[in-house]
Amino acid sequence: MDEMERGYLSDPLQGDFSAKVTKVEDAGDGTSKVWLDRPLFYPESGGQPDDRGTLGGFNVEGVSEDDAGVCHLVKGTLEVGDEINGHVDMARRFDHMQQHTGQHILSRIFVSLGGLMTVGFHLGEKASTIDLSGSASEEMIAKAEREANAVVFQDLPVAARVMTREEYESVKEDGDVVRSRLPEGVGSIRIVEIEDTDSSTCCGTHCLSTGMVGTIKITGRENVRGGTRVEFLCGGRSLGDYGEKHAMLSALGREMSTDWRELGSISEKLVSENKTLRKERDALSRELAGYRAAEIGEPTGEIGGYGLVRKVFDPADAGEVREMATKIKGSGEIVVLFGIISPVPGLVFACDPSIPADMGSALREAAAVIGGKGGGGKDFAQGGGGDPSKMEEALDAAEKIIREALE
Repeated sequence: MDEMERGYLSDPLQGDFSAKVTKVEDAGDGTSKVWLDRPLFYPESGGQPDDRGTLGGFNVEGVSEDDAGVCHLVKGTLEVGDEINGHVDMARRFDHMQQHTGQHILSRIFVSLGGLMTVGFHLGEKASTIDLSGSASEEMIAKAEREANAVVFQDLPVAARVMTREEYESVKEDGDVVRSRLPEGVGSIRIVEIEDTDSSTCCGTHCLSTGMVGTIKITGRENVRGGTRVEFLCGGRSLGDYGEKHAMLSALGREMSTDWRELGSISEKLVSENKTLRKERDALSRELAGYRAAEIGEPTGEIGGYGLVRKVFDPADAGEVREMATKIKGSGEIVVLFGIISPVPGLVFACDPSIPADMGSALREAAAVIGGKGGGGKDFAQGGGGDPSKMEEALDAAEKIIREALE
């Protein structure tokens, strides 16, 4: 079947149609594979998802292509020879047309700006991506977005034509057409052309003019395998993204009793103030830890001839507990075994460096008892997680291994 005889290509805006069932296969679970004499549903291909809708009143749950043509996975049963009505979900179709045409525009502009070829394209349910052959800077990304929207605003015609294999291979590589070698047995190829902008081989559905694409917005950029992956939204998706972000910013503005346009400067001020407050909090925390270390730093027992400070906190801040352990271990020949019940189970072990014990080994033994994780060095170790109800049992295990090492 010639590319242009496929209804989804020759008339992508046609959503309602009639056709005859030419082949049916049982697909199990109440579904059937159905082939028609007029394929109007787009089959998943080339990074673009398939169409959805109904055939003969039954939902179409997937569309693919095989040697027999376009295959529709239908939730129901149809018979060969049935004359049926079909309905394509045109909201989904048009969304895909906008994204795919936008991809053509962006791909051509990245070639023009930096010679970056598109080596991959994915049209996702929420966002689409193109993978570029090289590095695209933030400046290039911003310029590409501006130039892409300039193409949209010109409302340039988008058309498709079919080249025979001979015509395709006779045209020299001149940068106007993104070329690839045709597989053996392929006698023709479809070319999608955007007036004065781009000419590319493609089998997808596209808008009839660039104005139908709507706004193109680049929403992400990341380095991928030596190239750049660019995430973008077109048309309705771009509008939806703007609406969500505007609503969020407006809500934040109301929460802060300001215009959303002032949120940038306000956030900078809040970040600066937060850094100052964190520094003050850390200083106070260290000071408090010093007082508490002096309060509880007296040994509660003896272990191998050294003082033992053992305590379980509930609740406690892990940072303050670490600070206390550090201060206590530096006050003399003391072994510190601290456990934290909440808000998060934790273990903090420490000792004077002169003591011949290994806090890291002791902590791993204790962590195994509560089912947590952790580790450390000879004179300091920490960990967390697991079952806090076994905290005393965990400290007993640590005390035992340290006692054995010191005997």
